[in-house]
Amino acid sequence: MKKHLLTPLSCLASKKPKHFLVNGLDLVAIYDEIDISVLYGRCLHRGALLGDGHIQGENLICGLHGWDYRYDTGISEHSNLASLHKFNAWIEDTNVYIDMSEVENFLIQNPQPFDRQAYQGDYADTHPETTEPYTKYIQELARNGLQKFGYHGPYASMGINRNILPLWEKIQFLPAQLHKRPLFDGDQVTTKIKIGEKAKKPLALDLPIIVSDMSFGALSKEAKIALAKGAESAGTGICSGEGGMLPKEQENNSRYFYEYASAKFGF
Repeated sequence: MKKHLLTPLSCLASKKPKHFLVNGLDLVAIYDEIDISVLYGRCLHRGALLGDGHIQGENLICGLHGWDYRYDTGISEHSNLASLHKFNAWIEDTNVYIDMSEVENFLIQNPQPFDRQAYQGDYADTHPETTEPYTKYIQELARNGLQKFGYHGPYASMGINRNILPLWEKIQFLPAQLHKRPLFDGDQVTTKIKIGEKAKKPLALDLPIIVSDMSFGALSKEAKIALAKGAESAGTGICSGEGGMLPKEQENNSRYFYEYASAKFGF
């Protein structure tokens, strides 16, 4: 054990959370005139400093989104799965002490992601959500303005937020087990489909999946050729996209889809 002085007891007001930074680790201390409790000092939701929170009944309440933790145990009453680490702490000769070896071990198991020298580094979001996609962009503008982007601001090729597109994780195979006797593992199952069964020349695919429309220009020459080769080896097709069409891409895929948009541009 490494005995470490955290603070004189006189610096702690009754049931007033107080923040401490020890060896790069945020802690929050609560004294209730009977005992001292020292917990990990960041909310498990978005990493807010719990020293900025308040005590309500037996709970330490995060000042950002109201998450609750029992200040004597660190366990959330709302969800017992959410639990702040409680550090060994004690009062001795009107001072509060903690075990520094426990802090060091915690940091080994839980490296802290905060760059405290960066702009607002102490308040970095530990769990950014897709609902806030521009946070880092705003922070970059706050730090450097348009210095790195140039006078006209940032620009990129045409694209779309991947989070609103169909994802591989969304593919679900429905076994329909009650419809008929299920097949054995070794039974052959076809995944082939036809596009345009009533057409004069229907297009047969080995898989019910295609590489969707991404134009040459939006993607590089190398990327389009690589995708065409990959689709061909998988037995499926690739779509040209609305913009430029690459001959080498067509040469490398025998199941090529031509896109012709309503605005009458495309292949």
